[in-house]
Amino acid sequence: MDTTEQRTVFAPFLVQGQCAVYERYRTTVETADGTILEELKNPRESFKSMAAGTPWTATQLAYFAGYAMWMYLTVPFSLLTDGIACEEAEPWDEEGETWRALRVNFPNSYITHSSEQTLYFDASGLVRRQDYAPEVSGDVKVAHFLHDHRTFDGIVFPTRRRVYLRGAGRQPQNEPVIISADLSDFKLSRAAG
Repeated sequence: MDTTEQRTVFAPFLVQGQCAVYERYRTTVETADGTILEELKNPRESFKSMAAGTPWTATQLAYFAGYAMWMYLTVPFSLLTDGIACEEAEPWDEEGETWRALRVNFPNSYITHSSEQTLYFDASGLVRRQDYAPEVSGDVKVAHFLHDHRTFDGIVFPTRRRVYLRGAGRQPQNEPVIISADLSDFKLSRAAG
């Protein structure tokens, strides 16, 4: 993953010997030697005409996973990107704590779940929750919780993520878990140059 541009590579992807490459306006599924097996240009457009319940293609999955993972691993640092507007919102009580809320508006050039999102920070400044409505999934409102923050090479990452549907008044519906991601063994490196 590159932190300076929205680009993510998954290897292996779906089967051994192939990888997926996410870029803002193109995704590919490739063999290990770089032969393109499937390509999708302007992937976000491909979701607009899909009927509910239609299975995603491999390149659509790569698109969703690519932009999502890029955002998961770069927020809050990427909020300094030109064109992103942030304003403090009403605090939120969660898990016996009061979390500060930050309403974020993303420009069209920043590929993410939805152009408007709310991030919640605990008293120590860690992102603990993120509310959004993924456009590629029909704008279903979700509450995304970030747990078990750990430090890798001096940078703190949440290692456990759980996404739930969000009901009225920003309340999460605790069942079912829509997306579950457990991350470990982060390896950070600086780009040459």
